[in-house]
Amino acid sequence: MSRSDDTLETLRRDIDSLDDQILDLLMQRDAVTARVAALKQGGPTLRPGREAMILRRLVGRWRGRLPKRTLVRMWRELLAGVVSTQGPFGLAVWMPERGAGYLEVARNQYGAFTPATSHQSATQVVREVTGGTATLGVLPLPRWEDEAPWWTQILSRAADAPRIVARLPITGPGPQGIEALVIARMAPEATDDDRSVIAVETGRDISRSAFTDALGAAGLPPRAVWDARATGDETRHHLVEVRGFVEPADTRLQALAGAADAGGIRAALLLGAYAAPLSAESLTD
Repeated sequence: MSRSDDTLETLRRDIDSLDDQILDLLMQRDAVTARVAALKQGGPTLRPGREAMILRRLVGRWRGRLPKRTLVRMWRELLAGVVSTQGPFGLAVWMPERGAGYLEVARNQYGAFTPATSHQSATQVVREVTGGTATLGVLPLPRWEDEAPWWTQILSRAADAPRIVARLPITGPGPQGIEALVIARMAPEATDDDRSVIAVETGRDISRSAFTDALGAAGLPPRAVWDARATGDETRHHLVEVRGFVEPADTRLQALAGAADAGGIRAALLLGAYAAPLSAESLTD
C-alpha cells in the first residue's frame, strides 16, 4: 500500500534496508546449515525429498507479485549452493546434441555454478554416476523408441547401485517440453507426494491387460508404463511408474513377484522414487 510520504529516494532506501535484512538472514541460515553438516558426520549431503518439501512449503506460503517460478528458481540456487559447501558435487548430463536443453534443465535445478559434464551417450552418464565421477546423472525420460535404454543398466539389487531420485523440472516440463530423471547412488526419501519407479520381469508373451491387472492386484496400479524390453527368448522387463512411495522391502513388491498365476510375473525391482513436481495450479499467481 502506498503512503503519502513515498518518494523514489525513500523507497529505494527501504529496499536497501530490506536487502541488508535478507542478507543477514541468509548468513544466519548459512550458519545453521554448517551446524547441520557437522551433525551429519559424513551422512548424505544431498536430500532431494527434503528439498522438494521446502519448495512446496514456500510456494504455498508465498503472497506477492513475484512469480512463484522465480521464487523456486531462487531457492534452487540457494539449495544447490548449500550442497556444494558440504562436499564434492557434480553433474553428468545427457546432451545428444548442442542446444538439446538438458543442461539448462539440470542447471536450473542444481545451480549455475555446479560442475557439470555433458555426454552424448546415456550409457556414459550412468557410468559416471556408477563410478563416482559424478554425484548425479541427468537422463531423459525412458522412451519406447530408444535402441539402448539406460534404465536397463541400473537393474541391480546392489546397495550402492544408482537409483532414480528426482524428476526435472520441479516446476513441470521445461524448454521444448523437456523432462528428465535424475539418478544417484543413494536411497530416495519419502515426501507427502511421490512417484515410484519399478522394473518388473515377466514372461515374454504377457498381454498388456494381464500385466496391468497383476500390478493392480498387488496394490501397485500403474500410473504409466514407460517402456518394455525383451531380455531373452522367454523374458521381458517393463518399466512402470506408480503413485506413492514404495520401499525396497515393500510387501506389495513381494506380492507382485509372487503373482506367477496372474500373468507371468517373475520378479519386481524398485529402481527409485521421486517427489512429484509442483503442479501448475500450485504455481499459479
